[in-house]
Amino acid sequence: MATLPGNNAKLIRLNPEWSVEKAASTPLEQELSIDDFKGKRLIITLPGAGGFCNKEFDLVKDNQDKFKAAGVDEVIVVVGTDILSNAGRGLPNLFQDVSQEFGNANKLTLEGVKSRYLQRSVIAVDASGEQVGREDAELLGCRTVDALLDVAKKAFS
Repeated sequence: MATLPGNNAKLIRLNPEWSVEKAASTPLEQELSIDDFKGKRLIITLPGAGGFCNKEFDLVKDNQDKFKAAGVDEVIVVVGTDILSNAGRGLPNLFQDVSQEFGNANKLTLEGVKSRYLQRSVIAVDASGEQVGREDAELLGCRTVDALLDVAKKAFS
């Protein structure tokens, strides 16, 4: 396969430790790209905040050990721009695609819609930055943890 499109797009990483109570002392965000992470990466895209099956956030957070067992070094969740109300959600690698550069490069967006992805994807990237697997899902369809893990297992085993 080819290098992951948009791999160097700057994304906004939301601090998993941030909360309203800690707002004065805890930074909310930092700017990174997918390329700033090394090893085997599983990128899980979600449409954004607001109810499009937000339970997937918890599936990722609660099953980190299963992703590691499937050969994933880093699980990276990328959403459109309207996630601030969920700030970090306790996920170590939750990113906003503020410029939509990553989403556009990976055909996740619909022209004219600035705040949400209109496509759900799970993308596996190997240690050299090559895209080695991808599955797309319906916008309103909720994925199970097994469906997310299957992409990693196929790509990294």
